[in-house]
Amino acid sequence: MGKAKKRSFNNGINDKFPYMTRESALCSVINNINNKSKVIDTITLFGFSAEEMLEAGAAYEDVVALGGLVK
Repeated sequence: MGKAKKRSFNNGINDKFPYMTRESALCSVINNINNKSKVIDTITLFGFSAEEMLEAGAAYEDVVALGGLVK
């Protein structure tokens, strides 16, 4: 592997979270509810329900707008 490819590969690994708990993921979803592309990936990864999102502080309209993604 060349130096540039190795450096690019390592930069991509270091940009991501080392780990994410369910609580921190839910907080991230609520804070970034307007950025649908980030939210959709996190919701499908963790399988959040509508009830969980509403209890965490999401607006009802935002949860309904996500439609079939939430349980």
